[in-house]
Amino acid sequence: MVRKLLLILFLLTFSIAITAQSEEAKSNSYAEKGSNNIYEVIASPNPFSVATTIKFKADKIFTLDFYVKDLLGNIIYTQKVKTKIDVNAIPFSREELESGIYIYSLKTEEKVISKRIVIK
Repeated sequence: MVRKLLLILFLLTFSIAITAQSEEAKSNSYAEKGSNNIYEVIASPNPFSVATTIKFKADKIFTLDFYVKDLLGNIIYTQKVKTKIDVNAIPFSREELESGIYIYSLKTEEKVISKRIVIK
């Protein structure tokens, strides 16, 4: 009896979590009107040895901050980028950076999207 109750409780909790995650994904996939949304952010190639390109889509024209940090949180590169509607690309060159893992971020007025890049 206790096992059945635990199983039912687990299934209820699991289904509620899945539903909430699905609703969050739906709300994140549609751009809110009047806000500066960026989505489909990807670095290609990643890992890279010389240069990579950060690609993303924007729903309108605005200025964002692009920066790269080391794993200690030190900002090692920063650039202001004016977006265009739809696909945008930011070239990033390794220059004198050592091999390793770095975090790049795109910061708008409303949010920050951070992802990892690996330099070979």
